[in-house]
Amino acid sequence: MLRIVPVASSLADAREVQRITAEVLRRLDAQRWNPRIVSSVDPGDRSPLAFVVTTGGTEQQVVQLAEQWDGPVVLLAHPTHNSLPASLEILARLAQIGRRGRIVLARENDPTTRSFTDCVASMQARSSLHGKRLGVVGAPSDWLVASPAAQLPLREQWGVELVDVPMEHLVSAINSAAEGDARTALASWQDGACARREPSDRDLLDAARVSVALREIVRDHRLDACSVRCFDLVTGLRTTGCLALSQLIDTNIMAGCEGDVPSTLTMMWMHALTGQRPFMANPQDVCVDDNSLWLAHCTIARSLVRSYRLRSHFESSLGVGIEGELDDGPATLARVGGSALDRLFATDAEILGHEFLETRCRTQVRARLVEPVSSLLSHPLGNHHILVRGHHARTLRAYADLYLAPLPASA
Repeated sequence: MLRIVPVASSLADAREVQRITAEVLRRLDAQRWNPRIVSSVDPGDRSPLAFVVTTGGTEQQVVQLAEQWDGPVVLLAHPTHNSLPASLEILARLAQIGRRGRIVLARENDPTTRSFTDCVASMQARSSLHGKRLGVVGAPSDWLVASPAAQLPLREQWGVELVDVPMEHLVSAINSAAEGDARTALASWQDGACARREPSDRDLLDAARVSVALREIVRDHRLDACSVRCFDLVTGLRTTGCLALSQLIDTNIMAGCEGDVPSTLTMMWMHALTGQRPFMANPQDVCVDDNSLWLAHCTIARSLVRSYRLRSHFESSLGVGIEGELDDGPATLARVGGSALDRLFATDAEILGHEFLETRCRTQVRARLVEPVSSLLSHPLGNHHILVRGHHARTLRAYADLYLAPLPASA
């Protein structure tokens, strides 16, 4: 739902204000957002909010109303009644006091009004993320030197709560997982696979126990997402979490590998914005000449692939990994990073095929990017990147522009 607050000068005619508000919303095709006209700002309501600046002389009113709302301030302006001049003054003042915002000028069939759709989608995603609990099961893997968890401002920057779950809790849950539950979880994996190579029956059952246990951890800690220090399962229990993470993603619990918090956050964010389930993977090779790269990982949601084989985990040759085949087509590749979690790499892409090299993680995807692939070599944000179906880079950048971009220097 979208809240609309019309603001007008005390000199304005009430019927004219109502007419202008209706016309602004019509031009923006706002009906798709189920708008609700309200006269005040409810600070406890986190649904998207926009102000219709119907006339001039509203500057003080809007600034005072904005103080009751902690999100970005979206000003809907129109080309008459001094609406745009007032909006310019309002946004300039908001920037001076450290507030973010955007002016959307409602014009008939104007491409710039798309920014309103992006703003509302961004606010909806932010509202969806607010209060979500991201569990880190074990510490991030030692090699994720650019992705520490404890120092990251998840709550401040994204509204997400970081929940520490000791690795011992997962190990205990694995050891106590009922064999019957594990066999039930495993049945669909075996039935859906087109082949099985390395894993033994015991490997499959052990991997299924991890799936049962991780679902228990998610339930007991009330997690909306998780990232697991999964290599401890390899070295300590000689099994893997690949099946468990895949299963969680297919039930819309975003699940990342190796305790990588920024990448798991990226999964949560992209799912909230696009509705698409993500594939978390390592860039393995880049080709600057045709602006493409190879991505690979040993787990992927089964809903993303047309077929899959049950393989061993690549680095260890233990446990169970997933070798999936994705259909070609449009995609988006992205990652959030930086010490303040305020930097973004995002590009539209095309999936061009797959291969089955034995020297890479099991699911392998080739994608051609729109943005220069060379930027990954010159300004990387880290290792893991997130792939989703469809072209969504503009939507991701619109969110970053509204919530993450630094305020203008002139502010």
